[in-house]
Amino acid sequence: MRNYDLKELFNFLCRENRCARRLRQFASETEGTMTILALFLVMIVFTVAGFAVDIMRYDRERVRLQYALDRAVLAAADLDQELCPRVVVNDYITKEGFNPDIISNIEVEPETCKTNADGSVEQIAELEGKRKVVASADMTVETHFMKWSGVDHIDSTATSVAEESIGNVEISLVLDVSGSMRGTKLTNLQKAANDFIDEMVLKSEEGRLSISIVPYSEQVSVPDYLMDALNTIGANEVANCIDFQASDFTTTNFNYYDIVDDGGNIIRKGDYIPQTLHFKDSGTNDRRFSDTLVSSNICRLESATDQREMTVIQNDPDILKDQIDNLVASGWTSIDLGLKWGLTLLDDSIQPLIAQIADSSEIPDSFAIRPAPNTTTDTLKVLVLMTDGENTYQHKVNSPYNEGGSNIYWNESAQTYSIYDDENGHWAWPNVNTTIWDNNTGGYWTRDKFQDHAHGNGTYKRYRCRDYYNGTCYDIDRSNDRDFNESGSSPAELEWPDVWAHTEKNAIRNMFRHAYGWTRGNEFAAASTTEIGPSTKNPRVVDLCVEAEKEKVIIFSIAFEAPYGVKQMLKDCAIKPARYYEATGTQIERVFDSISTSIQNLRLTQ
Repeated sequence: MRNYDLKELFNFLCRENRCARRLRQFASETEGTMTILALFLVMIVFTVAGFAVDIMRYDRERVRLQYALDRAVLAAADLDQELCPRVVVNDYITKEGFNPDIISNIEVEPETCKTNADGSVEQIAELEGKRKVVASADMTVETHFMKWSGVDHIDSTATSVAEESIGNVEISLVLDVSGSMRGTKLTNLQKAANDFIDEMVLKSEEGRLSISIVPYSEQVSVPDYLMDALNTIGANEVANCIDFQASDFTTTNFNYYDIVDDGGNIIRKGDYIPQTLHFKDSGTNDRRFSDTLVSSNICRLESATDQREMTVIQNDPDILKDQIDNLVASGWTSIDLGLKWGLTLLDDSIQPLIAQIADSSEIPDSFAIRPAPNTTTDTLKVLVLMTDGENTYQHKVNSPYNEGGSNIYWNESAQTYSIYDDENGHWAWPNVNTTIWDNNTGGYWTRDKFQDHAHGNGTYKRYRCRDYYNGTCYDIDRSNDRDFNESGSSPAELEWPDVWAHTEKNAIRNMFRHAYGWTRGNEFAAASTTEIGPSTKNPRVVDLCVEAEKEKVIIFSIAFEAPYGVKQMLKDCAIKPARYYEATGTQIERVFDSISTSIQNLRLTQ
């Protein structure tokens, strides 16, 4: 076979003018063109697909890392989390199964722990009331196809932030301290309530939480600084309670006070409400002679060991827990009154009064703007209602026997009563003996039952009794009279609150029987006081619960060893089944713990 060099081949192809013809023929030839194009397209598709695989691998790992960080910071920011944020985040990333070679530069804030030389982790700071955790991590994903273009790996940084905090919270703890709560029930309640206070304070940012405590039995006692600011009928210095009117139980509103400017001028006049009197709705004892008060459980008197008054809008756990520790159980049960006061301390209608009180330091200055407006969206209003029984009885003194003059006069030094009969214009002296024995004359002397003046600093006539038997003079010799001096000082009229505070109801009735006759005495007994029972109180509770829902107040109700009769009312009041609890014994501690957790969940921000 002959071998041609390139020059000979060119000369052969081009001799006899065949070169140009052959070039033209080659240019017009189409066979094999698509094969070349297809090869180029396949290479392009293969390259793009490879790049896509690398991108998808990267994105998958990036999403995994972001998802792991998101879950990690949520867990680390949990207010109940006891581990350090860094430990939690690292643990989540490890359990996600990442190759440690691709994850680096894990950063977690805040740093609340340190690692000791022996590898142990020690907590050096606590996050109270608010937890905000920031975590970031770098990731490097190697490429398989993008290496062809010189890209050996793809880097990414994932960052996640979680914050958990309780927003503004206003809480009213409405606690039953009636007589049936004596003993271990009260002890268990005190432990549960104190733990609840500690938990809420610990999990709340400073200034976010306020708690009011409303202990109730037959009545609810009001602290002096609040009572002094109210417009009351029958004001007295003994009983710090008020008698709400029927219409008050159809609203959460409270308007029984004036608004006073800095100059002491009244710029808004509030309504008036009867102040509860210290009294006993039965009995015939008169304690005025010993200058002591009647024994009454209606509106409990405050003492060092019997703190029954409300604690109004506080955040100091020591103040709150001291109040809880000193509670004493006694008296009837008025769920409606406890609920009314609890809602009042959450209602914005009382805010101007709270602002005035805050100026006197009885309430923290920072709470002068509380209760927050009912329409607010950044404040959670919560009422915890606890009872161990059904509504029973409440007693109150009716008008006009709860204020003003009583027509009963008291001679302090002689310790004698005088009662004026304004219908007949004469006086009765119920505890000045009608007939007496006179040693000087050796006989009985009697006086008229009715006199023309009050007893004291004067004289009156007595007549010789000719026939006396068993305390009664049957024959009076009016021609034989003598002037007797009245001992003591000038008598002073007693105001009704003072009468009730020292003299039991039936003793007052008996004085009126002596002065006015049995009929008028009995009329006084029937008209002077009112007993309010369950048939009135239960509908009031229902109405208040409806109003609370309208005002966006969340009610948690607790039936603590309570009878069946009250349970349905408490369930209805809580609106949602999850907010109603039943407890016996120490279970009440878990109930309050559950309520604390529920409140936190209601105000989480992430």
